Amino acid sequence: MATRFVIIDLETTGNGPKKGDRIIQLGMAVVENGLIVERFSSFFNPEQPIPLFVQQLTNINEETVEGAPLFADKAGEIAAMMDDAYFVAHNVDFDLPFLQAELERAGRPPFTGPTIDTVELARIVLPTAESYKLSDLARQLGLRHDRPHQADSDAEVTAKLLLALLERLGRLPLVTLEQLRRLARRLKSDIYLLLDALIAEKQREAPNDQPFVMHGGIALKRPAPARPEKEKGAVAASFAAFSEQEPPLPLPGYKRRPTQWEMMRLVYEALSTSQHAMMEAGTGLGKSLAYLIPAAFFAGERQERVVISTNTIQLQEQLIRRDVPVLREVVPFPLRVAVLKGKQNYLSIEKFASFLAEPSDPYDAVLLKCQLLVWLLETESGDLDELNVPSGARMLLADLAIGEEEEGGRHHFFAAAKRRAEEADLIITNHAFLLHDLTAPRPLFPPFRYLVIDEAHRLEDAAARHFGERVDYVSFRFLTAKLAQTMAKRREEEQRCEARATLARCQRLLEELQFEGDELFRLLRRYALAKQPARAGRCRYRFSPADERGQTWEAAVELCWRLRDAIAALAAAVQPLLATENETMALPVSFSADMAALRRHIAALVRLLTETEEGVVRWMEADEKGAANAVRLYAQPVDLSAFFADRLFMNKRSVILTSATLTVRGQFSYMAARLGLEEFYPLCRSFPAPFRYEEQAALFVPTDLPLVSAVPLERYAEAAAAAIVAIARRLGRRMLVLFPSYELLKLTAEALKAEEGNEPFVLIAQGVQSGSPTKLLRTFLQFDQAVLLGTSSFWEGVDLPGPALAALVIARLPFASPEDPVAAAKSERIRAAGGDPFARLSLPEAVLRFRQGFGRLIRTERDKGAVFVLDRRLLTASYGADFLASLPPLPVHEGPLAALLEAAEDWLA
Repeated sequence: MATRFVIIDLETTGNGPKKGDRIIQLGMAVVENGLIVERFSSFFNPEQPIPLFVQQLTNINEETVEGAPLFADKAGEIAAMMDDAYFVAHNVDFDLPFLQAELERAGRPPFTGPTIDTVELARIVLPTAESYKLSDLARQLGLRHDRPHQADSDAEVTAKLLLALLERLGRLPLVTLEQLRRLARRLKSDIYLLLDALIAEKQREAPNDQPFVMHGGIALKRPAPARPEKEKGAVAASFAAFSEQEPPLPLPGYKRRPTQWEMMRLVYEALSTSQHAMMEAGTGLGKSLAYLIPAAFFAGERQERVVISTNTIQLQEQLIRRDVPVLREVVPFPLRVAVLKGKQNYLSIEKFASFLAEPSDPYDAVLLKCQLLVWLLETESGDLDELNVPSGARMLLADLAIGEEEEGGRHHFFAAAKRRAEEADLIITNHAFLLHDLTAPRPLFPPFRYLVIDEAHRLEDAAARHFGERVDYVSFRFLTAKLAQTMAKRREEEQRCEARATLARCQRLLEELQFEGDELFRLLRRYALAKQPARAGRCRYRFSPADERGQTWEAAVELCWRLRDAIAALAAAVQPLLATENETMALPVSFSADMAALRRHIAALVRLLTETEEGVVRWMEADEKGAANAVRLYAQPVDLSAFFADRLFMNKRSVILTSATLTVRGQFSYMAARLGLEEFYPLCRSFPAPFRYEEQAALFVPTDLPLVSAVPLERYAEAAAAAIVAIARRLGRRMLVLFPSYELLKLTAEALKAEEGNEPFVLIAQGVQSGSPTKLLRTFLQFDQAVLLGTSSFWEGVDLPGPALAALVIARLPFASPEDPVAAAKSERIRAAGGDPFARLSLPEAVLRFRQGFGRLIRTERDKGAVFVLDRRLLTASYGADFLASLPPLPVHEGPLAALLEAAEDWLA
């Protein structure tokens, strides 16, 4: 492709050229005929201060640019290099406006040529990349990137990235390139010009055998040939022989861990003797391989299928990507491993074909179509979790999943996943799908009798979500708006009078339903806020339909019945349009799924507001400053121990539960009671982490902070903020601060923001800054000095080894709020049975959470870090001993904060 590309990267004083931010460094690389033929790099004096966070990110400070030229001095040379070329950048929307502003300031005409955004191109060509950050893409493609956030290095790497992406684009089949070309005009950059050239080249090529098949006009990866039936018989080597030899595992830098091998032997014993077991495995032990290896040997030796369940789909993927390749190297016989998830995790080819044919798409839909066209040439599973799509496309992607009503077909990805599972020795799934299988009228898994549950401390929460219900205004409004949009669009296209009349009637019924729903959610929000005043801007009101009274409640229930009647009338009215054989009159495939989802939503709403069920807690949540009808309703069972006992442990020969946190004070009794395991007398064993905590971690408890129970929460938050600032200033490293509630986090963040401008660290706060926990972590890791305030998801599942984290602060002991509806309902149940809710629920839950938080700090044998607990009840309250006893042996320091900071600095030095 004989085209000239000029790749540009900038470092700037900020992110707003219209606000006066300036370029401080510019790097350029010119690509012609597949080679980098010219380079340019220069610092520029921005004639303004460089903010501290920019200095940290780029390592460019005031001294660096002091003697540098002004941009205007080099503007002519830069403009000349850009003549007759594509402007290429990794995020054109950032770099081009800055360059245009500087050219204008220098009296030069703006750049008017075509542009290519390598972020956009990478999203299309590499639809499964974990991240589209330049450094992450470089790592994935094996491109050397020595100095991230330096413009010359970034421009060089972006040029190499462009060449790699163009090479992959050129390997796509003609049919896919032509489909991309039809979409490309609506992309942000001028990729259509590249596609024109590639299509012309492909048309000149001689046809050859293609590694794809066509289905519905879409090119799919050719399925692998069917595997021969698995031969039964003795395996090449037994687990006994393997464990006696104890060979090193094929892992880079692997060191033999005695506790890992002990756990392997106990897992194998539990499976072989058909016993249930609970195994606590400390961080860094290598828990995944400690259960996968014996499970694989057992499956091969006994010809028994073993199911492995993890808490989340992300952990499921981690096992497949990281651990299964090692497992295949270790096990001396052919091992078949399958992944099985719910139908909603797999793409429906029929829905995608319909979606692809729809015209006039917004940008997110166009980009998603492009990504899917490329991905279908790569994927064998059709698993939507393989994709990395922008947040704006996630809802669209969910609409393209296989529906519960869809049956298997030739290109039905879920049916293929089930076939692979039937042939497998190990099936890797997640808790949600496992629970779905345990409660489904027909089994979704092939028969199995042996099960390993990883992250077992989250099994009860997963079951509560599975059996619980959630109804919210946002989902209701989204579904009704989608239905209305589809009907309006169909009505515009329809020429037949009969169909137009039917659609008009359906639209009127939907408008009535929307009106009734808006009014119902508005009443419910008003009712909740009247019953339970908001704290930290949020209200949570526990309710029971049998006990609620008053005019507002009665009006809400009346509206609920009317909503039920309205959806029934709409479903009847729309039926002729769903059942018609005339394709020009029918509504799209997604309409049926949306109608079914709305009916389920309203049926759940009716149950929540009108039915009473023993052992179920219901509550409403509303944000004080939210929209007038923004309210969420929930229901959850209070006790699931009987379900686990009857449906899981009674029906399986061996269930092994493992996690890093299963014990309280070294005992498994609390978790065994929650999960209904007490009467099964499981094997119980703790395997400590292979770390030297006495040398790697130290605990610091300031004694001069106010006692949290003795002062208003606002005052405690101010004291916590002052302590966090002092720790961050003194240690000068990355620091994670964990909060048990968003309320305390928000109050502390407000107090910190007043000081932030004068501090050397960057403040990142969950819920205050937008973005997912993953995005916040990425931002956190970009800075050498940063403070991340987190709650909920940050207490577990966050892996920050080595220099990524040197200090951990626990702002308050993680007791559940007394206003938590589920905790309150469980407490009432314990009290009614004559028990002590604090001893049997609140304290064990808090201790487990505390241990999970503590586990964020030391992740490898080389880590060293300091833990500050700002809540001095850890030392003054009688129950503080329970928290301390839950930690491994480590030095504990108490005293005034100033003295502790000196001790911590010495400790970390």
